[in-house]
Amino acid sequence: MKIERERMVLSLESELGAGGEELAGALGKLLKLRVLSGELLEEASKLSGIPLKLLRRYEEKRLRHAYDLTATGEDDLRLPPARDLLAAQMAACRKAAEEGPCILVDHHANAATADLPDAVSIFVHADRESRLRRVAREKGQSPENAAHAFDKAERERTKLYKSVAPKWGRASNYDLSVNATGSTPEQLADHIVRYLETVTREDLVHPTLALGRSA
Repeated sequence: MKIERERMVLSLESELGAGGEELAGALGKLLKLRVLSGELLEEASKLSGIPLKLLRRYEEKRLRHAYDLTATGEDDLRLPPARDLLAAQMAACRKAAEEGPCILVDHHANAATADLPDAVSIFVHADRESRLRRVAREKGQSPENAAHAFDKAERERTKLYKSVAPKWGRASNYDLSVNATGSTPEQLADHIVRYLETVTREDLVHPTLALGRSA
């Protein structure tokens, strides 16, 4: 099956600490595609009328498995039904995909675009140690001090994502699953572009950028 470049949408999901955001940025630079991540939550708010603050809280609270907020003040507003929040985020991913070629970095992206003929789903994984080191570095901690919080966050994050998409993280659920261990975002982006060139059957990188690609 041939993917049309003019309508190509990449949905990118990744394990905690695997560098999905950085990879998306490198891919966007190579392919000259817009990269949407945090903007998707803002769009979900516009489409649904649900305040952005509540959508952000939805993600945070689900990670802590707490759905019963009490409306005791402005910062403790009761959440709308989970199905409305989920629908808003799915709609935002879908709208972005239908507006033209892009890279969606969101755990709803694969499910939202699965039926689009020119969507390519990518999953990024890496070994635990390299992911732990990345997260610890971002938090300014040693891997030893960050390990407990990392493992807990990974369990809760995985449970959350699988509640939306039971096959989340399973290689068979994606067009391409890549191992980021030992590779820079730029190196990984180059390998992904080479794969994309096989399904679009054309060169996707501008010649001036191609000069820097590995042989």
